[in-house]
Order: sequence, then structure tokens, then C-alpha cells
Amino acid sequence: MKKIIFTFLFLLLASGCSGTYQKDYVQSRGIAEEARFVAVLPLVNLTTTPNAGRMVSDILVTEFYSATGFRLMESTSMLKRLKGDEDDIEYVVEDVVAQEIGHRLGVDTVVYGSVSEYKYSRGVNQSPAAGINLRMIDVDSGRVLWASSASRTGGCFFGCEDSLNSITQEAVEQMVEAMQSETAQ
Repeated sequence: MKKIIFTFLFLLLASGCSGTYQKDYVQSRGIAEEARFVAVLPLVNLTTTPNAGRMVSDILVTEFYSATGFRLMESTSMLKRLKGDEDDIEYVVEDVVAQEIGHRLGVDTVVYGSVSEYKYSRGVNQSPAAGINLRMIDVDSGRVLWASSASRTGGCFFGCEDSLNSITQEAVEQMVEAMQSETAQ
């Protein structure tokens, strides 16, 4: 009996723990991918990990390039156009500010948000954890077209290779997929 309990506990630990939570809102008639010229602003870093906002922004831009029909404003061009403005684009958390930046950039859509978690949790297995919050607004109307919030944790005890970057990529991919599945309906 002790062997069975020990084996069960070992298998439970060896299988690892991971978690996923995601919530999405899509204004289904508002997003026509081929008609959207999109600026993805650097995400606000609410974590203690330096540059987490920029890292997740880059992953998001790559996912938009590979999975959508959006025309994306190149980030270098965007940053050059906004250089010297009083609004610090790395701290955009309000629709009104994002809308104003969108007007100045000449785009019709702005994606912005925050990274609320980006770390390896301490413990036996140093599990990666990421939390991402995104919004897409129509610049002309100020209307929220899409909002998504996702949290991911990875975790393995033996033989797994979850990394912070890979769980972030998975989260962003699923967020964009949720937006597309709603707009296709």
C-alpha cells in the first residue's frame, strides 16, 4: 500500500503543474483585418523584470504578422515619429491617450496594454509565469474592438522544457486566435 501511495505521489509531482486562464472580449463587427492599419505600442511593464513590456510587445507583433491580415506600422518608424513627444508611450494605459497617439501616427487602430507578470516562480522547479492584458481600439471612434487578458504558468518536475518565452508565445497566440475566431463569425 505504501508503494502505491508513493508511486501515485511521485507521478503527480513528475507530471508537473501548469495553469491557464484567459478572458476575451471582441466587438465582432468592428475588426476587418484587411482594412486595419495597426500600431502596437510597447506594453506597460508592471513587473520587476526589466524590459518585460518590450519583450512581450515583440512577441505580439510577430504573432500579428504571422496570423492576421493587419498592416502593421513598423515599431522603429513608430518610435521615430513619436520621439520627443510628451506622452511616454511605454506608459499608455488609457484609451484616450492611445487614441491620441493613433491620430498622431496616422493609423486607424492601436493595440496597447500591460504585462502584469513575467517571471520564474521560486520553488523546486522554477516555474515560468506570465500575465498579459491587451486592448485594441478604433482610433476614430475610440471604441474598444478587442480586449484580452491571459495568465499562463508552466511547470514540470522532470524532463520538461517550459520557458518563460514559450509560455508567453503560447498565451499571445491563443489571445490572437480568440480575436480571430470571433471576427470570423
